[in-house]
Amino acid sequence: MKTLHASALLFGAFLVNQDVICAERLIDVPPAQPYRVWRSEPPKDCPFKQSETLVGIGFTGKNKSYTGADTWYPSWASDDNMYSPWTDGSVNGLHSSSGGKNATTGHATIIGNDPMNLVITNQGIYKSDPSPYAGRYPCGSLVYNGVWYYGTYCLHPSGSVPKDGINYNWPWLGPFVGFRWSTDFGKTWTQTPCTPDKPLFGESALNGEPVKIGAPHIVDFGRNMQHSPDGYAYLVSHGASSGPEGRRYAYNSWITGDEIYLVRVKPSIENMNDSTKYEFFAGHDENGKPIWSRDFKKSKPIAEWKDNMGCVTMTWNEPLKKYLMCVTDGGNTVHYFNTYILESDNITGPWRLVTYMKRFGEQAYFVNIPSKFIGKDGRTLWLCYAANFSSGWGGVKFKSNPPGSRYGMCLHEVKLLAPGDRLENDVLNSPKNVALTARVSASSVHRDYSLNAAVDGVVGGYPGNTQHEWASNGEGDSAMIRLTWDSPQKINRIWLFDRPNDLDQITSGMILFDDGTTIKTGALPDDAKKGLEISFEPKSVKWLLFIVNTVKPKSPNIGLAEIAVFSAD
Repeated sequence: MKTLHASALLFGAFLVNQDVICAERLIDVPPAQPYRVWRSEPPKDCPFKQSETLVGIGFTGKNKSYTGADTWYPSWASDDNMYSPWTDGSVNGLHSSSGGKNATTGHATIIGNDPMNLVITNQGIYKSDPSPYAGRYPCGSLVYNGVWYYGTYCLHPSGSVPKDGINYNWPWLGPFVGFRWSTDFGKTWTQTPCTPDKPLFGESALNGEPVKIGAPHIVDFGRNMQHSPDGYAYLVSHGASSGPEGRRYAYNSWITGDEIYLVRVKPSIENMNDSTKYEFFAGHDENGKPIWSRDFKKSKPIAEWKDNMGCVTMTWNEPLKKYLMCVTDGGNTVHYFNTYILESDNITGPWRLVTYMKRFGEQAYFVNIPSKFIGKDGRTLWLCYAANFSSGWGGVKFKSNPPGSRYGMCLHEVKLLAPGDRLENDVLNSPKNVALTARVSASSVHRDYSLNAAVDGVVGGYPGNTQHEWASNGEGDSAMIRLTWDSPQKINRIWLFDRPNDLDQITSGMILFDDGTTIKTGALPDDAKKGLEISFEPKSVKWLLFIVNTVKPKSPNIGLAEIAVFSAD
């Protein structure tokens, strides 16, 4: 990108001859915050009331990502290791792909107690024919008393289905097939006796029919299922009970659905592939106690929200004595995804909303909370997910939001917030800072840095945490960064913070707006202990460009610790 300039190559041709009247002043860096609160934005038709005890989620900034594959659902075993499926990518040079007749699913061991320093090892793959479906993917995984139960489910008709101008990804959720098992932690496996055309629960979706229990996941009860209330393994699954007539395309896919279902079984090699051993949640009696039935047809959802309940996972939080359920609404299967977290004192509900994270990831999926990494207070934990698999499809390129989100196994430390925990005066992370919602591009990015770190709501960088700054790749007065919004933004202030190190400094610059008007800026304080505020009369923009004009001599990699753009509304 280094050869691109503010011309028709990247930004269009403009007659730049109008200066915007502005005022400059130096500002203090806002106080460092212990976490960044993700604003909860539930749609108006959200059926879940706000939780009274858990009212939001804050990101501490600690994160780490591993491998180049997705579908990670860690199960904490008695040997203190975690074991997880994975697929559609590579782990330590081994590749798995779950589409086609030769579909494979991967498995691996996760060693370590620190999410920032894990070892992924003992990777392997296993072939399972999806026929008559087109794909066969991992889902529910449990290691209990030395036996690893590994579930797979089917998808159809293809991983790429063009329809009505959208290139859908696996629009039809197929049936849950069954569990293969291993008694030596994945070294060898015994295949499930169930097959895609004769699956465990007898469901079928070759023509897009609704499926209730397509991709179930094992409720995480801690190490070796130690906190199961009754010795049962519980399976939670998203699905639908009506369709396809009168429904949108991909109404019930790997990432979209209407309802959440709950199933339980006493885990053993003899039971896991025997449908007669399973009990299905069938509603509540007149006293509010759950009803369990061995009749699949009597199954009822524990939660429902039409067209908003896709992939689901559940974890028991022992310190808080609460169930946490992560649900993803996958839209049209390839665009922005939304993730929300529900809580309940009981596994069958009722459920209340902790937070609704619009565009989390910006396309996060397979979101789960590994019980091994829940802190002693119950409120510090880690989200595990993959993100942004279809970036670039249909011309939509996703940001890494929160920073560190990518295709792989992503781990982010978060804090569950109580009513008194909400941060006040967190200016950089307030809704007024519209830079947080912008798409970011630049003339170059140093390979060890992230472009989106320039708009992560944190003023930081080398010699501190380099995850919180943008550094160009060897540029000085040729560097530039652009913010673009999907809709016009009415703005009246911009904050610029130089990189904190004493090597690089921007001594002058220019802001170019999409109407061709400009603002010339002075020097940015060299140590990022203060920033430069530029204020002006409100103006409506869809994009703006900051161009570096002059720099301190010998600045090796010019950049910004943060750029903030404030709404005038």
